[in-house]
Amino acid sequence: MMIVDAIRRAQRQYPVDVIGLCRDLGISVHEAYLADDVSGELVPIAGGHYQINVNASHPKTRQRFTIAHELGHFVHHRNLIGAGIDDDRAYRSTNAGRYHNTMIGPAQETQANRFAANLLMPQHLIDRLQQEGKRTPNEQAYALGVSRSAMRIRLGVSEPV
Repeated sequence: MMIVDAIRRAQRQYPVDVIGLCRDLGISVHEAYLADDVSGELVPIAGGHYQINVNASHPKTRQRFTIAHELGHFVHHRNLIGAGIDDDRAYRSTNAGRYHNTMIGPAQETQANRFAANLLMPQHLIDRLQQEGKRTPNEQAYALGVSRSAMRIRLGVSEPV
């Protein structure tokens, strides 16, 4: 299945079904009890498949962003994954987990974050929410299954004081 087609299908409705997208791409997703400072990891497994482990103790909105972030690594950095990638709370490759991947640096992490934001909060869904009367960042965040902070960053809106 073409990755772009799978993403387009996943983005037809909100919130975007990141677990279904992973399934369509042959990636298994598991909640795991990772160190608190590790949000998730992308690991190659047998037969050329991949697995995303997401921190079971993190909020669901964070888990969704973590899964989307790891999908970003899968799409853009598969040739750099090696034995695996651990990402910390700031979505930076870390040595706090099982893998310390020095091939993944700030540029790749930024690209994975942008991928995640665009996957979970695509402009066409934001536009649809506004047309449906969901105009505040908090309403949109809830509808898209993302944190209020992530939605505000995506919209370029500062946090209320």
